[in-house]
Amino acid sequence: MHQVNEKGPVKAKTFWMVLTMCMASASMGMTASVISTTLGQPSFIKKMALDGPNGASLTGAVTSMFYVGATWGAFVHGWFANRYGRKPSIIFAVGVITVSQALLAGSVNVAMFIVFRFFLGWGCFQAICGVPLWISEIVPPRHRGKLCDVHAVMINVGYSIIGFVGVGFYYYDSPNAWRIPIAIAIVPEILFFIGVIWLPESPRYLIAKDQSVKAWKILQALNADKHDPADEVTKREFYQIHEQIEFDRMQNSSWKLIATRPSYRKRAYISAMLSFSIMSAGLIVVQNYGVTLYTELGYKGVDTLLLQSGYTATLCFCSIVAMSFVDKVSRPKLMATGFALQCICLIIYTALVANFLSGSNKSAQAAAVAFIYLFGCSFELCLDGPEFFYIQEIWPSHLRAQGGAIAFMVYNAINICWLQAAPTAFESIGWKFFLIFIIFAALGSVTAFFFFPDTLHKPMEEIADSFGDADLVIVHQQAITREIIEERFNDMMRNETDGRISTSFPLAESKGDGERPTTYLESAEV
Repeated sequence: MHQVNEKGPVKAKTFWMVLTMCMASASMGMTASVISTTLGQPSFIKKMALDGPNGASLTGAVTSMFYVGATWGAFVHGWFANRYGRKPSIIFAVGVITVSQALLAGSVNVAMFIVFRFFLGWGCFQAICGVPLWISEIVPPRHRGKLCDVHAVMINVGYSIIGFVGVGFYYYDSPNAWRIPIAIAIVPEILFFIGVIWLPESPRYLIAKDQSVKAWKILQALNADKHDPADEVTKREFYQIHEQIEFDRMQNSSWKLIATRPSYRKRAYISAMLSFSIMSAGLIVVQNYGVTLYTELGYKGVDTLLLQSGYTATLCFCSIVAMSFVDKVSRPKLMATGFALQCICLIIYTALVANFLSGSNKSAQAAAVAFIYLFGCSFELCLDGPEFFYIQEIWPSHLRAQGGAIAFMVYNAINICWLQAAPTAFESIGWKFFLIFIIFAALGSVTAFFFFPDTLHKPMEEIADSFGDADLVIVHQQAITREIIEERFNDMMRNETDGRISTSFPLAESKGDGERPTTYLESAEV
């Protein structure tokens, strides 16, 4: 009998499907990060009056309003993805990004720019929640980490491309030089809309909406294997998904349940803590105010833009490297290592800035830049992928969209605080601001190592076991036999055409309180 988690390379078709969907990720990367070089463009500073007495406050509003919209986008995603589908949610989000980016490029004053930064944040974070959710629900467990990492890679590709575009237009002597990079950032959206029509909906979502036949055809196409002409592996996977989702859909999926059931509260804590720790370790400040940091280190003009662009390109390379080992290392150990490395880099960077910032020690200043780069590399190698796929892995199907919404609402809420505070903090307390990030990086490392369960290579339908929810796992892979599949498969296909729910257990009402019906597998002689 074939094993569902048997070793094998990523199928080319699956990879290209993921890459096409990740044009939405590249869109988010380009549109979200273009602000870092835009804030360094003299033409933008002059047009938006950021060199005036209210410059610091306006700069804070320009950056933080994006995350106000992002918080709303993460919340909308949870409802939209469950109501209309994973794929439609992403399409809607990219549409919002496209319109917002066009209006940002045409902004006539800072007020208009700030308003549409809100809508841009909405679209970006509805997309950033939706893409890893879609990927995690269509790819096999053995490749879930590396294929979800494509999402992170494409965000960084967007960062890198737009960074160098911004540098190029720094030399363009025109009062509208800042508008062109913003307009160029619309290109990934165009590519996304061309390719998305060929992409399938999540099979898990389709099963939850009584479309098992369509879900089977998609899963069969994704897992086609010449060494398994009878699709035995795919049928076992489909059977497990079908039975688990039919059970999950009877569960209470309210926000109240997340607050009242201990195992769901733990998931919510992990989701929130991971996002909080990543952003509170200083990442968002370095990404958005990199030009400011390099200026304080003594670099001027275009050199600051080149350093920022080099930073994003380095991170892009590291995110590609991470794909080679992300599915080989325990998830908690990987994340704890990332936070620990960030903490070390921040300690050394802060010490260098505290002792050499006011002097002319070029070697120390260059070393400070190096540790900014190493800080970002630590994130990409150990944290960027998990911040997306780990959160999707730990939640059951009926609460997965809400779980992602929790994580990214926290992600954005804390970003608003840091980005609004950063310009004033740089002016008033300088390097001491980074002491806060050091503390949170250390806290993140300890929390991930001791409190996060490992999900490596586990089917998403079995991860509830890691949270003590054995009563919510309907079937395990090792319990599925060929006889059970042969007996049940045709029934699952046939019953959908009659408009009835097909499942191997009686449809008793369940409230997610630990009580569940007896399954076919438990009553059959296996």
